[in-house]
Amino acid sequence: METSVREHSEGIHEHQGIPKVILPAEFYKCSRTDLVVLISRMLVSLIAINENSTTKKPDDQITLTRYHSKVPPNISIFNYFIRLTKFSSLEHCVLMTSLYYIDLLQTAYPDFTLNSLTAHRFLLTATTVAAKGLCDSFSTNAHYAKVGGVRCHELNILENDFLKRVNYRIIPRDHNITLCSIEQKQKKFVADKNAPGSFDLDSYSYVSRPKSGYNVLDKYYRRIVQLVGSFNASPDKSKKVDYVLPSNIDKDTESGPQIQQQKGTLSPNSHYSQKRNSEAKDTNIYRKRSKPD
Repeated sequence: METSVREHSEGIHEHQGIPKVILPAEFYKCSRTDLVVLISRMLVSLIAINENSTTKKPDDQITLTRYHSKVPPNISIFNYFIRLTKFSSLEHCVLMTSLYYIDLLQTAYPDFTLNSLTAHRFLLTATTVAAKGLCDSFSTNAHYAKVGGVRCHELNILENDFLKRVNYRIIPRDHNITLCSIEQKQKKFVADKNAPGSFDLDSYSYVSRPKSGYNVLDKYYRRIVQLVGSFNASPDKSKKVDYVLPSNIDKDTESGPQIQQQKGTLSPNSHYSQKRNSEAKDTNIYRKRSKPD
């Protein structure tokens, strides 16, 4: 993984015996090790909430999905995520997109719940799909399956199931989750806004949303730092460190993720020209490859 030399993180303090690290404002500048720690904390917290919820269904009413294991794997979420990241050379955007895919899949497939039986297979599927959708180069399913500890044909089935559930909306966009929710209720694909009974997509058009989705991952990144940046905020204790964001971060950009946060609306001054400039700039961010570990 990357070394601990990172932008904006020179201020490492000791507070009650827990190191404090100031992370960069943008996720792609963050160490991948720190991203894995943060995402693992978020996943373990979600699993704990789901498994301890008072609304949890009895065992005889649980719908089994393709993501269910027979028993919880012996490897922890953190160690499994580290393994996937190290041996598959996962990039920053792939790591963050795996978290975004939780909201996307749960919206399109309500029977799916992240828990100790589904988390590992979901992570493997999510990182495989994200690597293929977001990166210029990626490995084969045979490689991802070997790293993830499943057979290749099983990963093929998981990948195909995921893609069909979300209607191949694998690029993070701030309207994808809304569209998947509508499709799940209407039981039909929302593509033509003029079709009878179709949803009006004007409010989600690329013209009216100049950065349509390119800032989604940054929003997720900032939100998880707020939620589980503190060492004591999550049941996952894999790394004893407190994470914080720079104090001068723009507060207006922190709304948006589906993780208990409502999406904000961007209102450009010049719709089309600003869209072109934003897309050109942010596409380079998505395509920027990190150095090998």
